[in-house]
Order: sequence, then C-alpha cells, then structure tokens
Amino acid sequence: MVGGDRVTGAAALPIVGRVFIILGIVGLIVSGVLAIVEMYGPRTALATGRIVAAEYNPRIEFSTADGTVIRFNNAVHSSFWGDGDSVPVAYDPTNPQNASVDSFAGRWFLAGLAGMLGGFFLLTGIVLIVLGRVLMRRVITNSRP
Repeated sequence: MVGGDRVTGAAALPIVGRVFIILGIVGLIVSGVLAIVEMYGPRTALATGRIVAAEYNPRIEFSTADGTVIRFNNAVHSSFWGDGDSVPVAYDPTNPQNASVDSFAGRWFLAGLAGMLGGFFLLTGIVLIVLGRVLMRRVITNSRP
C-alpha cells in the first residue's frame, strides 16, 4: 500500500487472514478462561433436581444440603427434557441460586462454543494467508514476460 492505494484481490487475503487469526486466538483464550472459571468456580455442590416447567429456559427445582428448596431457570434448553424429569444440578453452596444443570451443555456450552468459534477463525485465517500467498505468487509469475 504505497501512496494511499487500496489493497485488493489476492493481496488483501493475508491481511484479512491476520485479522481472523487474531479473532481465533482471542476466542481460544476466552474459551480457556471460561473453562477454568467453570472448573474451579464456586459450583461445587451437587444435587438432584426436578424440571417443574420444560420451557425454552427450563425451570428447575432442587433441595440444598440443608433442605432449602431452590428454583432457577437453566440457561440451556434440551428437547429431551420434560416436566417432572430428574436432572443433576451443580450449585454454589454459599449462593444456591448460582446453579446449573450438571451436564456438558449446562456447564460447558459457552466455553465449547467460544473454542469452536476460535478454532474456526484461526483455521480460516491460516487458510486465507496461505491462499493469498499462493495467489500472489501466481500473479507475479504470470505477469513476467
């Protein structure tokens, strides 16, 4: 880009690829942070809950170790759940409202999603950089007399 000229065509691919790589790395870092927060977070107590309303955000009821009945809306929905179904629950003993269904989707969905998106962006960025370099070599080779 000399003198304010725009970068277009194959020459733009490595630039876009670098942006995708940065986004991919950020996504993978976010995924790791979310996984660590969930793994070492406060939801250490386990209980068996019951679905009281199988809606888009299912309403789940469970009893804490001291017998307190807690109801919460789970962030992740499953079409396999129905009213009255039993589900494992992980909760924070000091704040039982901080609860989630103790399953892959219930606890690891956000970390998994960030990891998949990060990996997709990272791989796409690498492909764009390689493709841009290959195409630029062809353009240079074909433009020689």
